[in-house]
Amino acid sequence: MRKILYLPIEIKKRELLPKLFLGLSALNKGFNFVIGNKTSIFAATDYFGPGVYFYKSMNFNDTNHIKAIKKKNNIYVVHDEESGVTHSTLNTVKNFLNIRSSNQNINLIDKFYTWGKFDHLAWTRKYKKNKNKFKMTGSPRLDLCIPSVSQSFLSDDIYQVKNKYKKYILFISSGISSNLELKNIFKQDKFFFRYKNKKEKVNRINQMKNLRRYFEKSVEMLSDIGRKYSNINIVIRPHPNENIKDWKKILKKFNKNFFLELSDIDITALIKGSECVIHNSSFSGIQASLLKKPIIIFSPKNIILNKRNFPNRLGYKAKSVKKVIFFLKKILFLKKNSNHKRIYNKTLARVNFSMNKTASEKIVNDIDKFKINQTSQSNLKIDIFSKYLHLKDYIKKKTNYKNKKSNIKYTRRTVSEKLGGGIFSNDINKYVQTFKKINKNSGNIKIRSFGPNGFYISKK
Repeated sequence: MRKILYLPIEIKKRELLPKLFLGLSALNKGFNFVIGNKTSIFAATDYFGPGVYFYKSMNFNDTNHIKAIKKKNNIYVVHDEESGVTHSTLNTVKNFLNIRSSNQNINLIDKFYTWGKFDHLAWTRKYKKNKNKFKMTGSPRLDLCIPSVSQSFLSDDIYQVKNKYKKYILFISSGISSNLELKNIFKQDKFFFRYKNKKEKVNRINQMKNLRRYFEKSVEMLSDIGRKYSNINIVIRPHPNENIKDWKKILKKFNKNFFLELSDIDITALIKGSECVIHNSSFSGIQASLLKKPIIIFSPKNIILNKRNFPNRLGYKAKSVKKVIFFLKKILFLKKNSNHKRIYNKTLARVNFSMNKTASEKIVNDIDKFKINQTSQSNLKIDIFSKYLHLKDYIKKKTNYKNKKSNIKYTRRTVSEKLGGGIFSNDINKYVQTFKKINKNSGNIKIRSFGPNGFYISKK
């Protein structure tokens, strides 16, 4: 008889490893855990009984979802994946908090785990009456930056990318790749955004247009550095929301030293294996700083992506292609990364990051305090549930199920693409084995698949 932790995933390459690490950390605290795509995990809450449901947000669109989960007597906890921690000041983060939360939802949830002092202060100032619901733990995403974790948990992935790309520059994209995509984003905003006034709407429109302009400037920059450093590979990691078809068309015109990285390998491994990282306004800049990698922020003149610019303080700022090339020469050939200590310390002041105790441990220790019923799941019960979900999925595909409510022709990634085609037993087993190298007290771990992209993981 053990407690159960539910870990739904939307974007595989961003969420799978951190949440798997969190789940594995929970095994030693008397939890079994269920991990997989949101649909399978939601169904699992009906079948496996009440537990702790760990979700990535609590924005106004999540209200019905929270109510449905709570109705089943689950504990509902949140760690926001979009990360208010990336905003520059407490003033600029206000709009983000308005979009990502509501009074109704903060009253519904049981706990909210913050990244560090900055976002903790922002959240507790906004929700003073519920400030006790917020706890500063750090993020499981940043656990992967701890040397002992990355060297073991990610060792195979780091070896894979180094073997494939050898010496490479990593460009982390964060733009809008086409005008069609831009139009569709504005259509989607009607469903996902609530503007308080006209000014907010105008700011949003300008922000999206700047993202489109930035993408075009990035393409020009990449083309130039590709010619300049033809003996060094350039690996492009698209943002999960970008249209991959656009990138493939562009790379056909580039030199052969360009590669589009579309695998499910966690960004931490790609950063770890790189010579340096180029980005603008990406959360990955925080990860790169903790990994002490040289960082170049490509920030073309007159293009401001957003006010969420804390990551843009963590590296060499280049306002032109010439400056990018200058800093690359400094990093690649002179082997200089003179500002890494200052950047590392600046990041530590922003996030709750420790070499000694993971954020996952802190979160698990906290959720363990909740009164949760212990359950026991037989192999037969899991098999029956799995067959039910597979049958349901089969019928759905055969009947050509479509969401009739949406009239938006999406150019962004589909659910299938967000999951990298699926979550597989090999993915899970691989990291379970590496986790055992870190945690020798993990014991025997049993992995059972259920339905499409769902796994029940228990301690024997």
